[in-house]
Amino acid sequence: MSRIRSTVGLAIALSVLATAAGAELAPWDQAKVAALGKQLNQAANDLYSTFYKQNPPQVGSAQGDDYRRLKQTMRRIQSEAREFDAALAKGDGRDDTKDIYDDMMQLVRDAREDARRVFTTKDVQDRASVMRQLLNQVSPYYDPDAQPLKPVTR
Repeated sequence: MSRIRSTVGLAIALSVLATAAGAELAPWDQAKVAALGKQLNQAANDLYSTFYKQNPPQVGSAQGDDYRRLKQTMRRIQSEAREFDAALAKGDGRDDTKDIYDDMMQLVRDAREDARRVFTTKDVQDRASVMRQLLNQVSPYYDPDAQPLKPVTR
């Protein structure tokens, strides 16, 4: 029985080591990440402004719930991008900004999905694409297994 446990333990340890060895974070570059943070903040402001220039769905339409959820997500994206930029500008590093990055990635994923259902125009999608491209540039500094955000397809 102890032989089985040690074999299982060894297998788990080797699996963890193989995973850790296969994926590495990009070396931290404060100036580059801070510059990307500034660009993300501007892109979030542009996305927010573009969203509010769109006509909301008609009251009672099937898209109403998605629109309200998207509206809240847009506010949160703008807030997270502002916080990310400010933290990086004052010199906060990877450990101090990782949670903000993680939140922003999830919010952008959610927003892209909701925006696809709510809007038929390309204005919001174009602004979201800029945000997506910037997040893809930031990802290697925070997630060794980062999968680039793909364009939204219909």
